[in-house]
Amino acid sequence: MGQATQEDAQPPADSNAPPLQHSHTPFRTIWFYRAAVFLSAFLLFQIQPMMSKVLLPVFGGSYLVWGTAVVFCQALLLLGYAYAHAVQRRLGVTRYARWHWLILMLPLALVPVSLGLRPTPGAALVPGVLRHLLLTVSLPFLTLATTSLVLQRWLSISDLAERDNPYVLYGASNLGSMSALLSYPVVVEPLLSLEHQRYAWWAGYALLILLHVFCRPRRAAGTPVLRSGLGTRLPLRPQLEWFLLSAAACAALLAATHVITFDIAPVPLLWVLPLSTYLLTFVLTFKRRPWYPGWIRRGFYWAIPLGLTLLLLSQFWLSVPAAGSVALHVLVLFVVCLNCHGRLYLNRPAAPAQLTAFYLAVAAGGFAGGALVSWVTPLVSTWLAEYPGAFLLAAVSLAMAGSPARLAESRHGSKPAPLRSALPWMGLAVVALAGLPWVLNGTVHAAAPLLFFAAAVPLVIALRACEARPGRLAWVLVAVTVAMHWTEDLATGAARVRKRRNFYGIYRVYEADGQRFLQHGTTMHGRQYLQPPASRTPLSYYHPSTPAAGILIPPAFDLREVGMIGLGTGALTAYARAGQTFTIYELDPDNLPIAEHSFGYLAQARARGADLRFRFGDGRVLLRDEPAHSLDVLIVDAFNSGSIPVHLLTVEAFEVYFRALRPDGLLLLHISNKALDLEPVVRSVARATQARALSLTNQGAVQPGADPTLWMAVSRDELRIATLTAAGWRPSPPGDRPLLRPWTDRYSNILAAMF
Repeated sequence: MGQATQEDAQPPADSNAPPLQHSHTPFRTIWFYRAAVFLSAFLLFQIQPMMSKVLLPVFGGSYLVWGTAVVFCQALLLLGYAYAHAVQRRLGVTRYARWHWLILMLPLALVPVSLGLRPTPGAALVPGVLRHLLLTVSLPFLTLATTSLVLQRWLSISDLAERDNPYVLYGASNLGSMSALLSYPVVVEPLLSLEHQRYAWWAGYALLILLHVFCRPRRAAGTPVLRSGLGTRLPLRPQLEWFLLSAAACAALLAATHVITFDIAPVPLLWVLPLSTYLLTFVLTFKRRPWYPGWIRRGFYWAIPLGLTLLLLSQFWLSVPAAGSVALHVLVLFVVCLNCHGRLYLNRPAAPAQLTAFYLAVAAGGFAGGALVSWVTPLVSTWLAEYPGAFLLAAVSLAMAGSPARLAESRHGSKPAPLRSALPWMGLAVVALAGLPWVLNGTVHAAAPLLFFAAAVPLVIALRACEARPGRLAWVLVAVTVAMHWTEDLATGAARVRKRRNFYGIYRVYEADGQRFLQHGTTMHGRQYLQPPASRTPLSYYHPSTPAAGILIPPAFDLREVGMIGLGTGALTAYARAGQTFTIYELDPDNLPIAEHSFGYLAQARARGADLRFRFGDGRVLLRDEPAHSLDVLIVDAFNSGSIPVHLLTVEAFEVYFRALRPDGLLLLHISNKALDLEPVVRSVARATQARALSLTNQGAVQPGADPTLWMAVSRDELRIATLTAAGWRPSPPGDRPLLRPWTDRYSNILAAMF
């Protein structure tokens, strides 16, 4: 880990600096350290959503922009920790402090441009996002990433009583991160535009510099310095333990987020709950008296059966109320992360000089756990394997770090044999998850709850047999992770046609009751009858009785050039005919093979003589390249899931749409949504762009094969508006619902749109 510097080897803090007399004046308290660490973490966690909001309208693709920003921030955090570790080991604490002051000042040179530099439209997404993040926020982010470690080392050589345990500042750091995370969607985003967010951020940064004045790294005269382990390289074993515990907690965080997003309620605001829970466990454990009670340690062996039972429930297409599922998954995450972080704190190094090495291992583990779940698992698995996989990693890390059971066994001189003792329970888990569903496949589909309990009870028994034995639990979880791959297909009674996972989510194509379905997460993206002539009639939101069909079926309008954002099953092309061109803008290229080979709408449209064209990428970005006034109608069908692309509903987005539409063109939006009321949003944005908005639903008159759906039509042409009004489309009465403040690329308020 590097050799100790001369400064570390001798008691004086700095041979050229006068010693600081031992004092506890009001200006020399631990609260200045805590305030500085809290504020630095708060500012750090405000950068990511701010910059994502700036970049999203230009590059589009909410997952990729956000995901790229997450990876960028994790990488810079790891780099900042590595830098703080290396330079303080090389230069010593007080000597490096002079350089830290200079680094604190450098980001001020970026005030005119940082957090406000706009990217060039049309740039490649990932390189473009990384380039502009690098140019705008890399220096402030790196500076903030080093602050917590630097201040903890300053505290360790200070005259304060807390110098013996500088790790307490890590709790304040995570409290700052959690506060930033919770405040951005609830307070900052609804109340402040991006420009005002930028001003507030820099004001906070100036305050952070001021707080550093009261956190100077000077020792009291005669204060001894702990030297434990400074001259030697750290053993590999503790570093590996720190790495694995951190990786397991981060993997559990992202796995729980995926479960909530894909299978429960894919509302972006719910991303806050798992991350806040993860940070809260740091706050509770990294303090002078860590909160890590014995019942939480024992609760680890209850939390994993609970989490896997919830996952098994979704594999049987059963569910409990969404709020209850979210609460239970968050509870499981809390227990798992608290065990990992509690053990991490107990296993921390005693020597202050090893503090930076500890945090470097923690950062590397967090990055590895995040990469495993976000990068590797979607490429090698077609289901949410990361959820039991995260539990497996947690069990392995706790077994290595030293669970109470392992310590008791070592005291009695016995060594566990986890694989041999786990074999019967591994077999029971495999029988529960694969054997029973295979034997009863399709025969008791109507009694799915009974079949679920038949599988869940032996699964829980097998997992509970591993209490206080993380090694045995790890082997059982290996069997569970392998067996659950087949559970859903064997248990639901529906024939799987195709299943694919990529970075956009999980696609399931299956057949039941003479129909073929496309499901993405919890959202049904369309279905089709298997046999003609019924297969030529679109179903669900696109049935001939729905509002969209009333516009697309001739002779309602003479539509030659049709644009469509969102492909799904291609059901809307069932209305395409000879002489029409449908240009379809689809974010995920993998969706086209699914629509082409698993559903027949596209082939039927071509057989009728329609011209189908496909362009892949974010629809708003691609429309900029279209000739002006080239479309008769633009259909935006991207809002029926909970995770809506906000950048497609802003004033700037509507201006892009109207540029592509002819003067009498029509913007048609499908806004059916389980979590958000988007009608007031569309009406306010339409008014801000000098257009009028109408709405129509088939609620209350749903025909067989159709689903309740809500569509909106927006146009600047009064004749179009009059025609639609005569057809039953509803204008916007002033007293119906209050209009919201129009969303823009610099302002949006998801909370105001929630039901």
